[in-house]
Amino acid sequence: MNSFYETEAHSKEFDNIDDESFSDFEDIRRADFICTLRRRFNLFKKLVSIKSKKKSKKLFKQVLYVTIDNIPKDYIESFQKQYPDKTIDVLFPVIKKPEQKCSWSFEFFLQNRINNAYLYKLPKRRDNIQMWAIYAPIFSQIKSSSEFSRLFYLAHFIKCARICALKLKPDIIHSDNIPFFLGAEFERKRFPIKTLQVVNDFSIYENNKFEPFWAAINLVDKKNMRRLCRDKIIKKCIASLFNLHNTRKFYQMRECLEFIYKNYFKFRRYIDKCEDIDENILFNRMNARVLKIFPKIACEDDTYYNSMYNTVKKTDFLAVVSKTYYEAINAEPELSGRLFKKLKQTKSGYVSYGVNLPQYLIYQPFNAGNFRDLRWRNKKYLIKEFASDRVKTRFVDRTLFKNEDYAIRGYLDSFYDAPLIFGTFSDEIFQQGVDIAFNSIFKLFEQYKNLQVVINISNGLKNNYIKSCVEFLERNYSGRAVFIDGELNYPQFMSGCDMIMLPLRENPTSAIHYEAMKYGCIPIASKCGIYNDTIADIFDDMVEGCGFKTKTLLLKEENPAEIYLAVLNKALNLYSKNPSSWNLLIKNALNYNSGWTFEIIEKYNEIYECL
Repeated sequence: MNSFYETEAHSKEFDNIDDESFSDFEDIRRADFICTLRRRFNLFKKLVSIKSKKKSKKLFKQVLYVTIDNIPKDYIESFQKQYPDKTIDVLFPVIKKPEQKCSWSFEFFLQNRINNAYLYKLPKRRDNIQMWAIYAPIFSQIKSSSEFSRLFYLAHFIKCARICALKLKPDIIHSDNIPFFLGAEFERKRFPIKTLQVVNDFSIYENNKFEPFWAAINLVDKKNMRRLCRDKIIKKCIASLFNLHNTRKFYQMRECLEFIYKNYFKFRRYIDKCEDIDENILFNRMNARVLKIFPKIACEDDTYYNSMYNTVKKTDFLAVVSKTYYEAINAEPELSGRLFKKLKQTKSGYVSYGVNLPQYLIYQPFNAGNFRDLRWRNKKYLIKEFASDRVKTRFVDRTLFKNEDYAIRGYLDSFYDAPLIFGTFSDEIFQQGVDIAFNSIFKLFEQYKNLQVVINISNGLKNNYIKSCVEFLERNYSGRAVFIDGELNYPQFMSGCDMIMLPLRENPTSAIHYEAMKYGCIPIASKCGIYNDTIADIFDDMVEGCGFKTKTLLLKEENPAEIYLAVLNKALNLYSKNPSSWNLLIKNALNYNSGWTFEIIEKYNEIYECL
């Protein structure tokens, strides 16, 4: 009977009623009365306990913002201004060892070895933001901070961040678009600090699938790493792989594993050709063996194939930065892949974000009142810098680029009155809509004689499709198009170009359109993700319209290039035939409040309070 009732108190009450010592009705009535009193007393105690817990509930005071990207100082400043009793510290990795004294040194286990790391408390900034830097010797191999997104370095940083979080003891951890629980797959201890995980785009993590063996040597803990390295089949495969490329004999597992780890992708360079070379055979055996050693990996719900999955599973609150995207992944589970199941089980919602952008980054600063007189100077300056003679002699202004590693194909002529279109993409052709952009440009050049275009894709010339498109532009439209392979200082381009192409197919959560509007560069976007949330089409809203967007989602259209081209034509017609309306469009874009408003800050505060 005791096993049926929910609490021990309940079972005792019923035991007393059923006790055989109560021989007559009065005894039973007395027992019933006593039990009723007891129940009421227990209920009273419970209500008092709940009320006292509510009063003594600990409100959060400190948030630790974990990031590998730019420090979100605008957000933190705005939040602390709105809620002065709260503090937000920032934890991030650094490439070079800081000069000041280390606050704390510690060890962590990863990749079958004990690693050293150091935590530095940096001097407080003028804006009262406390920053903590993590340095590990392996970080000194990194040339650019963008490499922290690679699993090789990300696993080290997140492992260190988890240890440092326990040391710093914040109330809440805010992790933005990085898998905070990476490396914790086999840890049994529950992480005691509440976490908010902001995920910009699920599809990125759904596509970044790692091979079991590669994931295992990055992610497993010490106990399971020993188990992996003691396995006879794994040891034999590693020995064979090591001996294929070394004349030395197989001595230490650690030495061989380290060699394979450093040269992993070199060994796998023929994987796409599916050739039965010795390296591929050995890696396939190791992958299969890892699946048997850790049977969970064979299941759909495993994190090896998706580094964000375990984070979603363990996080306390999950948020995406686009209302449209959030509604889409709830309506269409395939957009979030295998993560959808956990998304439904986790407390989740959507939060937006703001961008406060300075004007001093551009050649000629301007505002909504004087842009008519000053903005054209930025355009003239940009066209002059990409003239034929400057490009050939590499005499282009270096401040236009973030580093020296860039390539320029094509040049611009001095058509200052002609529309100048800007497009910047990654090499993810389908998702970014790169094919839509190029097809639209080719057709626009046939329709408009003086149209000019600046296209930027970092590492784009390594992609055969992009390279062939660029060569076609050079052959047929010389003097009207510039292609830049490298990282740019966007404000200089946006403040000089008239419009920016944003033909993405899938759920964008980038803030680049905010940046473009801040500098009077009109966005021409697809109707998806945050573009749909924040861009008002001028033909739908003549008062506050700040750009153009398609009526439908390009992902679902059979001929997306034609639909996007129609919107581009509408923009170009307005630009050439109705200058006053175009100036109104620029004014609306410049006046658009893309900063950290109270409504956005309050949304984050509500989530923090919930945690």
